[in-house]
Amino acid sequence: MKFSDELKLVKSSKQIHSSWYRETYPEVAELGLDPALHYLRYGAAMGRNPGKNFDTQFYLETYPEAAASGLNPLVHYALHGQPAGYATRPRREDPRKQINVIRTKLLSLGFTERPLAELTEIAATHDDPAARAMAARELALWHMRAKTDDGYCTALDWIARARPDAPDLDFRSRLSTVELLCHYHLKDTPAGLAAYERAALAGESTPDLTLARVNFETTPETRVLWINQVLARYGIEPVTLLPDEGQPAYDRLTCAVDLPRITEGPKVTVLIAAYDAAEMLPTALRSLQEQTWANLEIIVLDDCSPSDDTLRVARAFAATDPRIQVVRMPENGGAYVARNHGLDMATGEFVTLHDADDWSHPRKIETQVRFMMDNPEVMGCKSKQARAYSDLGFTRWTGQGSFIIENTSSHMFRAKEIKNELGGWDNVRFSADNELVRRIQKLFGQGSVVVLDRALYSFQRDSHSSVVADEALGINGFFFGARREYLQAQRTYHESTESLRFKSKTTERIFPTPIIMQSNREKKKDFIYDVIIVSDYRMPGGSVNSCIEEIKASLSAGVRMGLVELNRYDLFGSNLRSDMLSEVRELIDGENVNVVTFGENVECNMLIIRYPPILQEFQRYVPTIDAKKIKVIVNQPPMSDYGP
Repeated sequence: MKFSDELKLVKSSKQIHSSWYRETYPEVAELGLDPALHYLRYGAAMGRNPGKNFDTQFYLETYPEAAASGLNPLVHYALHGQPAGYATRPRREDPRKQINVIRTKLLSLGFTERPLAELTEIAATHDDPAARAMAARELALWHMRAKTDDGYCTALDWIARARPDAPDLDFRSRLSTVELLCHYHLKDTPAGLAAYERAALAGESTPDLTLARVNFETTPETRVLWINQVLARYGIEPVTLLPDEGQPAYDRLTCAVDLPRITEGPKVTVLIAAYDAAEMLPTALRSLQEQTWANLEIIVLDDCSPSDDTLRVARAFAATDPRIQVVRMPENGGAYVARNHGLDMATGEFVTLHDADDWSHPRKIETQVRFMMDNPEVMGCKSKQARAYSDLGFTRWTGQGSFIIENTSSHMFRAKEIKNELGGWDNVRFSADNELVRRIQKLFGQGSVVVLDRALYSFQRDSHSSVVADEALGINGFFFGARREYLQAQRTYHESTESLRFKSKTTERIFPTPIIMQSNREKKKDFIYDVIIVSDYRMPGGSVNSCIEEIKASLSAGVRMGLVELNRYDLFGSNLRSDMLSEVRELIDGENVNVVTFGENVECNMLIIRYPPILQEFQRYVPTIDAKKIKVIVNQPPMSDYGP
């Protein structure tokens, strides 16, 4: 091929960036040479790149036939590589994916030192500003979770570092929201108000930011004024406070305007599972009585509370409102056992839930019913909520700094279809709401359950003793411990079973779940394992194969075995749903073989650590195990920072 033809090909490839080439290699500019000519004659042989989008060395190493051809790399690309779709440079990992993996290691898997170091390095050195900002934000949120003055001060430093590199307005607004929370917890009202004013002037005002601003007001009345600004953004009628009768502000919430009642339309059954809720139940029942949708069947299910107070309060309401029925469960089995009993009783066309300690806006049920009537192909819908303390403060954030999230307990569904096809909820102690939603979506399609966007209709009561705040069993925008294991177990079951219909009146497990979640967990207090094996169950190979053989032998011998899953740090990649091998999962029967999770306190005769690399990085989510004997199987040398 003539040199002139090669020059034309090089230029036609559109990979020559003349200005970039001259700036990167100054002698080319000094000599006055054409960059394409220089690259063709000298640059490629020197290992130089013709532009910022073509990596010469990468191309030659990735496609050996290019090196073997003897052609200039760019000539080969123009003739052969470009038509075949060859890559011209290493694919750059999406910083969001990279940081999500690190975030999962930090929050869901319980690693600490390594992910924090990786985030710190990205925040300091990454060449992508968005990556630096995302890493700095994750570090800010991590330090906020410590709930200490030092933690909030450190978080403010990271927020300040993230702001200049923030990729968009939404990102900056989320930063401002958590910045206000830090100032509030540090009791620095002037700084918090100044931060709000700056954010508002910069166009960063969102409902979440406004709820963060609520905290700086000192009276319930002024807090309500700011809450109403949020409701106005969604076109929702304002709220006000009932006269003070010694009750907390939360329990005095009511609508500020008289709304017309809708007396015609399908019946809705509302299920309220209540346990020791005498003080809070009146607010929930009053908010249901104030609903504009009048055709309600309200079933209060007292889950065998330790005293008769809850039952007494519920019956007092029922005595004046024929729509309210009261049932006392024969024994305490958890909210979902009670709700399944209520579902069997329900006569409404639609069924929805309501927590016994929450307040809902009068438009909530009407809005959801109208949506269901207008969309007959939809099986269920949810509204949204924010968690509020008794003084109407908002400090319970989730995810990356959000107050307003979907309201799981607002799920309204078509009673006939769900009863017939799916039965009811899984009889576990917590987390079954979304398990039912996943079964609905599996059976009827992903779009069969809809979260209504502009529907902030509930302020769920928040408290420091709430299960969502529990160190071992809680949730804050990520799954860990028992909830993570339950999620993975249910997904496996959903994929493998022919029928997704659950029997509502059974205490037998449908699929194995951690004992700490089971409705009959009190009966298993004295459960002692013969053997507990700790390993990483995701990798095929020697260690896992040995575990599988030991599990099979235990099942044959009737030996009680527990499995504790810890992870090798560097083998958790971009697959955020990484689960144990199916060969292991299918051997877990929930009786002789159980997964033991963080928050459980168990005993065993023998504790075996099968795969030492899981011990090289500290992990927080480890159950408490009292073992008579401990064995560590050393079957390979320690790992370096980059692998075995």
